[in-house]
Amino acid sequence: MKLSTQYILDREAIKLNAYRLLSHFYANKEISRQVDPEDRDDAIARLEDDYFYREISRLLLEIAIALRVLDDQMKKYEVTSDIRRSYDSSVTKVNHQHNCMMFDKMSLREVCNKIIHADTVEPHMGESEDGSHRFDDYNWLGWSEAIEQTGDKTIPQPALIKWTHLTNNIRLGGKKGNTEWWHLLEVPIFVRAISELLE
Repeated sequence: MKLSTQYILDREAIKLNAYRLLSHFYANKEISRQVDPEDRDDAIARLEDDYFYREISRLLLEIAIALRVLDDQMKKYEVTSDIRRSYDSSVTKVNHQHNCMMFDKMSLREVCNKIIHADTVEPHMGESEDGSHRFDDYNWLGWSEAIEQTGDKTIPQPALIKWTHLTNNIRLGGKKGNTEWWHLLEVPIFVRAISELLE
């Protein structure tokens, strides 16, 4: 058996981790839409509470480290080799088309560095009051039935449910020397960049 002398990176596994990361953020909005915003004592909400931060921490680090190692490996090839030219072309295209950090232009490699060296990893929350929460449906149904049964059209409409969910952004913070840095990672753009790089 011939043994390898370097890490063997499975590009499909990296893409799968990127997909899983994105899925956690997208799933959160639907979970939040379904559970009581005042009491997350629901089996699915408890699962999310138990595993979300653990999973995104693992996925972010695994993705960032794998991409950095891949980048280092590709840069060891001769600049004129087909594999290096193809990789450099893909990296240039991804870096030009995708700005993974809101407000800050940086390469995918730099984004991975920020993820790896972050002391703060804080998913951002947003608030919704758009009538799309599951409880809004129940409230409107109860209100319309009350009007229908009593004939009293002066019964006030129910207030919309206020609920929070993830915004698909993660605030990353750390220190380089004595200087603090803060960036806002846009998860869907990060995942799109990874997918296009590894096609």
